[in-house]
Amino acid sequence: MTTERIDTVENYFNRVTRMSKISNILFWISVICSFAVFFTSNNVGINSTMNIIFILITILYFTFSNWVSIFLLREAQNKRRTHLLSNSLGVRLDDEETNLYYNNPQSPSLLRLGMNVFENSLFTCRVTEEMAKWERIKVFVYIIIWLLLLLFRETNLNLLAIVAQTIFTTGLLVTWIRLEVLCYSSSQIFNELRQVFLANGLKGNRKANSLILSLVFRYETTVASMGIHLSSRVFHRINSSVSEEWEKIKRNIDL
Repeated sequence: MTTERIDTVENYFNRVTRMSKISNILFWISVICSFAVFFTSNNVGINSTMNIIFILITILYFTFSNWVSIFLLREAQNKRRTHLLSNSLGVRLDDEETNLYYNNPQSPSLLRLGMNVFENSLFTCRVTEEMAKWERIKVFVYIIIWLLLLLFRETNLNLLAIVAQTIFTTGLLVTWIRLEVLCYSSSQIFNELRQVFLANGLKGNRKANSLILSLVFRYETTVASMGIHLSSRVFHRINSSVSEEWEKIKRNIDL
């Protein structure tokens, strides 16, 4: 077996990343266009042009964002689950390769599956923690701007509506909430798996296996329902430190 790290699943997530960047760019262009429409209301020609651009950008944003969430992300997550089961149970479920993605030496079994998800839940928690920091700032700034505008009685209601629409009817607020939920849930699952392995070690028994399967299903259900694409940039930035944390955790509970 090669000693080189291979992760063909990352190709699917890289495609999600590229399309997500385009979707984010279109989102912010649509926000700028909505403000441009408001501030050019006195010039009929420019205002009509901005309205047309705004409509086109909004349609493109809707198309890209839904293509990413409904098709590309789902395909990438399915590939990730396939390789999780292949690595955990020692069965080739497709013709692609993943090597040295997981750092657990157990033989193929439900215990190895549990260890892999134990590791996954730690990385998911740490990555979403970092991602949530930026999302909190964005949401906080928008809400502060909206509240400040509300305090001024002279503020045009159409401008208030534009800011409110950006906050409440786009993915801005929803993405932040989903990140927080995914971070909290993965942290809970990580702590519960820690307790299972702390109590049972690597000794397989029916009770431990049942608990592991229950937590694996919970983790996968949570990841799928939140529909969050974990940032590859954040993952690679914190990978070494979280990997060290993972090795320390395994030593502390004698795994």
